[in-house]
Amino acid sequence: MRKTTRAVIRQGTIWVVVGAALAVSLSALAQLPPLPVDPNQRQVYLIRKDQAECSNSDVPNVDSPLVVGNLWVTRLHDGNTSVKIAVTAKPNTAYRFFLKCVRQLGDVKTDDEGVANLAFAFPTNLVGAVYGFDMFPEGAPAGNKFQSAQVSFR
Repeated sequence: MRKTTRAVIRQGTIWVVVGAALAVSLSALAQLPPLPVDPNQRQVYLIRKDQAECSNSDVPNVDSPLVVGNLWVTRLHDGNTSVKIAVTAKPNTAYRFFLKCVRQLGDVKTDDEGVANLAFAFPTNLVGAVYGFDMFPEGAPAGNKFQSAQVSFR
């Protein structure tokens, strides 16, 4: 019985030491500075919304049931801006994708599950520091139009 008690105390001590080491490690990780934000990149949501003004200032950039996708916008060193799109919408549908109030960038075609992933590029000087995107199918009825949250490089 005495050997069993010592074994339990020994195992308990080992677990206390392991727990303390884990707590110290987690505490050290929590004190690491956040990763720097790339000044040439932005991520915004694409949400279901029928209308918004040209810069989409009234489109919230918050996760909600209205979110249908994400846009990653990157100012490139060659004078262009890249926009990568990941969206889940109506299956087998072609959506026109626009640099809001400027021009159409191309078509986004969803697969049979409604998913599309693609990228477009446009000359950075087509827009100012603040702008938005929109996407909709030809002749879209209400509820089938999408607006990006505002992209701001200010």
